[in-house]
Amino acid sequence: MPTVQINNHPIAYLEFGDPEADTIILLSGWAQDNRLFKNLSPLLAETFHVLVPDYRGHDANETVHGDFGTEELIDDIAAFIELKAPKNPMLVSTSHGCWVNIGLCERLGYERTILIDWLMQPHPGFIKQLEDGQDPERYKQGRDSFFNEWEATTDNVDVINHMKKEMAWFSGPMWMRACREILKAYTKYGSPLKRMEGLKKQPELIHIYSQPLSAEYRKFQEDYSAGHPWFRPVHIPGQTHFPTLENPTAVAKAIVEFRRG
Repeated sequence: MPTVQINNHPIAYLEFGDPEADTIILLSGWAQDNRLFKNLSPLLAETFHVLVPDYRGHDANETVHGDFGTEELIDDIAAFIELKAPKNPMLVSTSHGCWVNIGLCERLGYERTILIDWLMQPHPGFIKQLEDGQDPERYKQGRDSFFNEWEATTDNVDVINHMKKEMAWFSGPMWMRACREILKAYTKYGSPLKRMEGLKKQPELIHIYSQPLSAEYRKFQEDYSAGHPWFRPVHIPGQTHFPTLENPTAVAKAIVEFRRG
């Protein structure tokens, strides 16, 4: 993979499609990398110039010079954008990479963005998983509780491999850091929706998701959208937390339609 040095860290990235086309930047969650988008990137490359950077510490050697958090990831991706895609790219983020996405929208003044499967309503069980995930003695228990919950709904080989091999590759310190930063964000803002409401200007956005599967969660988002027209939920068929792997065609279709307005 090509690599650039940003803020004293190697930032590996993949690039697809026509460099003259509109640019889309794909951002994963914590303890994930470009492989989350292996099924989606080729589909988007038919229309867009696609860049897929890995976060600092998420390279093949897990290179880390000191501790870091969400703000440092925002710094890094902002510098990456200036270097590789200065002409107003569209951000597409998944899971808790969406905290990075919204931070970039706030800093860079982006008016439109795309979120994929971001938990809009935290619940006590989720908070307990994040608390366990920060404990050196219990982080594997917290991590595996996520994996078991996600695996229970699917037999999709790509999804299972991503959890059990690709995500599980990351070390304990990275998992503990991830849980710390995610819990910090929910503690500070309460929810992603509250975070976005606090922006001076909310970007127009879509939230592409498959689960949670409850009708109540879908209605919650639809009701919120009715009162906040800048937020538009897009429910697609699927059973898992990983729609970019499970249903990339539907994800790509939603992205293309949104980008074209």
